[in-house]
Amino acid sequence: MKLFYSPFHTFVHKVLVTAHECGHWERLTRVATFPFKNNQGEDCGDTYDISAINPLDKVPTLVTDTGQPVFGSQAICEYLDATSRARRMYPAPGPKRWDALSRLSLCDTIFESTVQMVMEQWKPQDQWNMGLFTWLWPKFNAGLDSLERGAERGWDDFDVGHASMLHAISYLGFRAEFYEAKDPVYPHYNWREGRPALAAWFDTAIQRPSVASHYNQPFTSDSSAEACQAAVRECIALRAAHGQ
Repeated sequence: MKLFYSPFHTFVHKVLVTAHECGHWERLTRVATFPFKNNQGEDCGDTYDISAINPLDKVPTLVTDTGQPVFGSQAICEYLDATSRARRMYPAPGPKRWDALSRLSLCDTIFESTVQMVMEQWKPQDQWNMGLFTWLWPKFNAGLDSLERGAERGWDDFDVGHASMLHAISYLGFRAEFYEAKDPVYPHYNWREGRPALAAWFDTAIQRPSVASHYNQPFTSDSSAEACQAAVRECIALRAAHGQ
């Protein structure tokens, strides 16, 4: 299988966590992909364009060993779980499953919305849409407060909702530390403040092998656009070979 993704390991990737937990780590080829660099090249060989396998040209995108593309992180996680060779990340139908899926949805929304705020801050500061920040931050804080209450009650397992929690929370921290442009509402945001149970849970969860396998670890494979395009061509050929 090939996973096209942006190899920034300063935050936790829930798809990589799920792949590891489900026993796919050794059979997963990770392909460095940077969609925002696509306008820098004049032809396909100079870009990270993956629209031939995902019309949205978006990461993450998984291509199975028969060449079938699966895109969208939730769909990828479900595929990895359905084909698990180890433990399952989606609980059986019932209260635990609905709780896991609700946390998955909550934290995926926090992550995607945080990306929106980051992209807004790529503009000159006098062009920022302040309404975006004032609209999103109360939702982020309410969501994190609900996770704090969950952490206070405790969880007896690690599921796909937890993988998404790690993804969203670590990206919030990464964003605050990495980007020079400071948030207009919370210029020095610290998600840990007032959330001791969630912070303790996070510090324990990042010690899992599925997280330690990539979190704050350098990407050591070829991250060039040429390598990305070669992988895209391999996927197209594989799909054709399987009559898809």
